[in-house]
Amino acid sequence: MDKKKWVIPFLFLVSLLAGCSSSEEEFIFPEAAFTMSSDIVKVNEPLTLEVKVTAAEKEVNDADVSFEYWLEEKADEEHTKIPAEKAGKGTYTGEISLSEPGVYSVYFHADALDMHLMDKYQFTVTE
Repeated sequence: MDKKKWVIPFLFLVSLLAGCSSSEEEFIFPEAAFTMSSDIVKVNEPLTLEVKVTAAEKEVNDADVSFEYWLEEKADEEHTKIPAEKAGKGTYTGEISLSEPGVYSVYFHADALDMHLMDKYQFTVTE
């Protein structure tokens, strides 16, 4: 009879502990959106590259962001890579000025929440 008296409190305690230990935090994947200050890019004029990093619609303000760019006709040569500056509210920027006309490619690299995000974009520089 004594054993039956302890079964219900024991089962209650086990279920309580099981409920506490199963509260895992769900991982939220970061996202990055790339923009440029202008669609029309001219030789030797400043161009601002921008990436906004978010996770679950919240700004990520501790990402490590850089931009890598090159002239497509010289794609086999060394690419230029610059670090982005924190502009606040999950936004990171870098400014470049290009001395040759042509088609350029740019990658942004963003390390946020233990993930590496990158995407490639192309644009044309005219005289």
